[in-house]
Amino acid sequence: MKLLRKVWLFTKTPVYSRLDHTPYSLKLRIVLALLKWGLLFGLSFGLFNAWFLDMLNIDLGPHAMDKLLKTYSTYSLFFLSVVLAPILEECLFRGPLIWFRGKTYFKYALYSSIVLFALVHLSNFELSGKVYYIAPLLVGPQLILGVLLGYVRVRLGLSWSIGLHASYNAILVLPLLLSKLINIPLA
Repeated sequence: MKLLRKVWLFTKTPVYSRLDHTPYSLKLRIVLALLKWGLLFGLSFGLFNAWFLDMLNIDLGPHAMDKLLKTYSTYSLFFLSVVLAPILEECLFRGPLIWFRGKTYFKYALYSSIVLFALVHLSNFELSGKVYYIAPLLVGPQLILGVLLGYVRVRLGLSWSIGLHASYNAILVLPLLLSKLINIPLA
């Protein structure tokens, strides 16, 4: 809980300051703890969204992952979601944060990176104009993950945020990929 408090305080008043003299083992424990919290919050948010959308009888159509599972091989999907996407997204959304180090408007750069990261993930859904009002709910897990990744990027470095992102994606995608590999129907 202390770590979540630190992330919360960082998010409220972000300052670009690294934990450069922190031992590797402590950095690893921080990332693993944030991975656990990210999965807990993300999955909880996802379950709430499923319930809420079902209650409102809103059908978003197939998720982008459904299409990818049909289009790409298991190994290609693993590479795309666990290797390529984390590297590209972290370099694109959190890599540039270093340019704003020491600037009075650093917090706006951080907040923008979090929101843009979440908005990009709206492309996972087939949205119609009538459901744009629930967009913040749909990308809630990515907003939470964006906060955690931003914290890790600033405090520990870009490679650590890439590792956290890749681990998060791997845990969520591996069950789907394993079911595809051994031909178990998902629905």
